[in-house]
Order: sequence, then C-alpha cells, then structure tokens
Amino acid sequence: MRITFVVGSGRCGSTMLSRALQAHPDVLSMNEFFTSLAAKGDGAFQDRAIDGRQFWSLLSGPARPFDAIAASEYRTPEMLYPYERGRFRPETGLPAIAHMTLPALTPNPDALYDDLAAVIPDWPTQPLADHYRQFFTDLGHRLGRTVVVERSGASLAFLPALRALFPEARFVHLSRSGPHCALSMSRHAAFRTLLLRAEAMELLGLASPFDIGLEHAALLPDHLAHLAGEVDCDLVMRTPTPLAAFGRLWSHLMTQGVDEFLQLPPERRMALAYEDILERPEHHLGRLASFAQAEPHPAWLHEAAASVVRTDRPPVTDPDTLTACAPGERALERQNRLLRAETTL
Repeated sequence: MRITFVVGSGRCGSTMLSRALQAHPDVLSMNEFFTSLAAKGDGAFQDRAIDGRQFWSLLSGPARPFDAIAASEYRTPEMLYPYERGRFRPETGLPAIAHMTLPALTPNPDALYDDLAAVIPDWPTQPLADHYRQFFTDLGHRLGRTVVVERSGASLAFLPALRALFPEARFVHLSRSGPHCALSMSRHAAFRTLLLRAEAMELLGLASPFDIGLEHAALLPDHLAHLAGEVDCDLVMRTPTPLAAFGRLWSHLMTQGVDEFLQLPPERRMALAYEDILERPEHHLGRLASFAQAEPHPAWLHEAAASVVRTDRPPVTDPDTLTACAPGERALERQNRLLRAETTL
C-alpha cells in the first residue's frame, strides 16, 4: 500500500488533520500508531527479524503511560477508545493499539482487535518493517482502504527511524507557531509526562525516556520517582513547569526534524502549515490528499473542511517562551525558504 507519514512537533493541528483523513473513503488513517508503540519502550523502530507472535506482542502489549492518562481525569482528545463500555480497562491495561489507533478506524475496536489477534501471531518471521507493511495492507483490505496515512504526535522525533524503515514512503511536515504549540503542550497530560520523562532520562544518563524502570525510582527526586512505575497524572499536572520548557522542547523537535525532513527527495516531502489550513481548508486538504495519492473527492473535501474549526487564541507574550521558541522558528523559516526556492526553479 502507498504510505504517507504526517510528522510534526505535536499540538500542531495534527489531531484535527487525523479527523479529516478518517472521513476519506480511501484513506487508512493510522491515528497515533507509532506513538502508541514507542510509549511501550520495547523496540518499535528496531528493524530486526521477528515472528508473528513477537509482532503481535508489540501491538497488543500495554502502553502504561497511556493507561495512566486514560484512567485519570486528564484523558486527551486523541484517546478514542470507548472506555466506559469497551472490553479493556486502563486500570488493568489496554493493548497499545486500542487507545487511539483502532477506534479511529471502526466503531467496534474490540471486534477488529479480535480479528487481528486471530491471524497476526501466525505470520512468518520477517523484518519488522515488512510486518508493518503487512499490517497496513491487511487493515486496508479489511476496511476497503487503499492508502495509508500515519499521524503521531511529536513524530518529528521518529523521522530518522521512519525514513530508514520505509524508504519508499512520503512525508508531510505539519507545523504551527512555536509559542502556540508550547502553550498547548503545557496543558496536555502526555506532553507534560514526556517532558518529565526527558528530565528523568537526563538525570539517570539513559538513552531514551522510555528506558526508565522500577530500579530507578530511588535515584529520582520525588516529583519524578513515580515515572519509574505507574505514572501519577495528578502529580504530572501539578508539577510546576515553566512554559519556556515546552518552548525548548518544541525547538528541539523542530531543529532536529527540519534537518532530517530536508534530506528527503523533493518528490517525497511536502510542508503544510496549520495556520494555512485554517485559512483555506479545502485547498490545503486537497493538496494533502493528492500528495498521499488519494483522490481529493469534492464531497470529502466539503465534509473535511467543515470539520476544521478556527479557535482564536491570544498571542503568547512571555519573553522566555519566545526566546525558547526562536531556534525552532528559525529552522522552520529556513525550511520554508528552501521549499519556496525549489518551487521557483
């Protein structure tokens, strides 16, 4: 199947974009698929040969950070599973793909989960990337979709791994004003957890924020110790964190991600700005569909554009946050300047 990844910093309008893509009759919209797997911390991007049972374990094992958020009062809009009536409970653990990915594809995610559980463990040993391709193809056949678009929050961090796993894929970089992304991150339980995990990772000298285990609890200060076990979302949301810290996170994702994005061949990359979608939704959603090799059906464009809701927010004026976002803003401007130059050649 034809694969396109929408990558971004997170809190950049990508959830809105996922909702629009879910309505397209030809698009398999893989909502937060790789974020769900990365949160498990067990090799979602290690291109190794595994069998079907190992691959199913990767998909179906619990992503405990998301279980904690789903069990709290801080459940995020991306979490679409019917928690009150579904089979799984966040207190005992949901399959990683159940929180956000499967319920974006069907109103009955438990039934789809059972269908997949009946076949995937029998798949042959093959490289992980081929398991992913087979998974997308299987879902596409089941649901009558011909094009895959995967969209995960903060996926600029995954861009090097995704490029390596899927050298044939196309990539859309969705961006938004850095200060507004930082403000939205600061109110979002998953991003607040990610920021605290990054702090703990640095204190422990670990390579990944998802390498933190129970053995690290005694080595961390009180406001971080819970990250070694069951995440305390109340503590996450209460821990004082300056807005500028989220600005630095946004800039880090942007500066690293833009460099990686610009290494893609021009025919396999496209830039899209949240602010532009708000101004001309049908035009830019049509661009996205065409780039992903899906027909921009007029009826879909009309429905998708109607789902784009403009929310006017006051400007962020905190000088520390503006300073923190400046490196990312410069990287984004450099990207857009180079892309404009390419279109005039």
